[in-house]
Amino acid sequence: MSRYNGPFGAAVPRHPDFHAGMMAQALLDTPFVQSAKPGSGSGPGKPSGRRWPLLVKLAVTVVVLGALAAGADWAGIAARLSAADPWLFAAGFAVKALTLPFASQRWRAVGRAAGFSLTRWTAFRLQMASGFVGQILPGSVGADLLRGWFTWRLGHPAGPVMLALLVDRLMALLGVVLIGLIGLPHLAAVAPPAVAGTVLAGALVLAVAMGLLLLAGRIPRDRLPIPKRLRDGALGRTLWGAVAQLRAMAGNPAAWAALGHSIGVHLATITATILFARSVGLPLGWLDGLAIVPAAIVAAALPVSLGGWGVREGAMVAGFALLGFDADAALLVSLLIGLSIAVLSLPGGLFWLLLRNETADRTAVPTSAVPTSHGGPDAFPTDFSR
Repeated sequence: MSRYNGPFGAAVPRHPDFHAGMMAQALLDTPFVQSAKPGSGSGPGKPSGRRWPLLVKLAVTVVVLGALAAGADWAGIAARLSAADPWLFAAGFAVKALTLPFASQRWRAVGRAAGFSLTRWTAFRLQMASGFVGQILPGSVGADLLRGWFTWRLGHPAGPVMLALLVDRLMALLGVVLIGLIGLPHLAAVAPPAVAGTVLAGALVLAVAMGLLLLAGRIPRDRLPIPKRLRDGALGRTLWGAVAQLRAMAGNPAAWAALGHSIGVHLATITATILFARSVGLPLGWLDGLAIVPAAIVAAALPVSLGGWGVREGAMVAGFALLGFDADAALLVSLLIGLSIAVLSLPGGLFWLLLRNETADRTAVPTSAVPTSHGGPDAFPTDFSR
């Protein structure tokens, strides 16, 4: 593990988790890949072991989409699409576009809560760039890491950026769970009891886990009932410092503003799904959307496929089946959601290129030239508890 001077001038190990953020950009950033150390297994000519998870997710995407495609009536799907209401279709696309400013404002809000400030325009650029590259990265996690990577390269401290990434995911999950609970009574009316019970159990587990996390943050680290070697080690200090930071952020209005933006993202997706469904002749109601779409949102966010493709379609087809709708029509609606995301993400390619150029000077500085005093560009606070 490499070492460098931390924010207090002491030599500390480079935090291993932040390399995950680097890997997202490394997939498309050739200079970064070429700068890998010889023998690390990630240089040119050597297949990196870190590529295996990506290949597995690619396989999952291909297999699931292939299975759905093999059983679909493509002639019927084409007929539905050709007869689609253009106004409802356009409205669905326009509403789906609202997820972009909502998501960018969520990132800006969690950044403010974590201790760094972004302008609205910068947050939007980061969201667009990460959304573009996220189309070929696993789930929403890859896009999140890339957004954090670029935020760090713009000069913001790595520790708060990593904390913001965690809170951003928590707020996204909490938002979809709250919406799912609103649709739970309708889901219970149309689905087997085990399905509704699983959703309720998941929500309860999340609530209990977050409650315990906030309560645990009140315990001083030196009183934790764990071995002293673990408690006082670098990892123990870092994790418990992060828990304390999360507890402190729970009282920050910016964090709750992020939750509001998260709910906005999910409601826009649900509304777009309803509009797309109605445009192709499916009478999907608002309660139907609140009951089944949250599960598809969660499935698409899981890091098990590329860009959420495959798992989103499978979850949507299963959810529509609970409501008695045709599987082919459900697949069409899900594909329309996925394609709308892809189309809306295309302009992000320009933002990604501009951000790469904007941050090129930061990565062009040799390691030996990086200032070693605290506050330098590579300073990474591994101990949040100080």
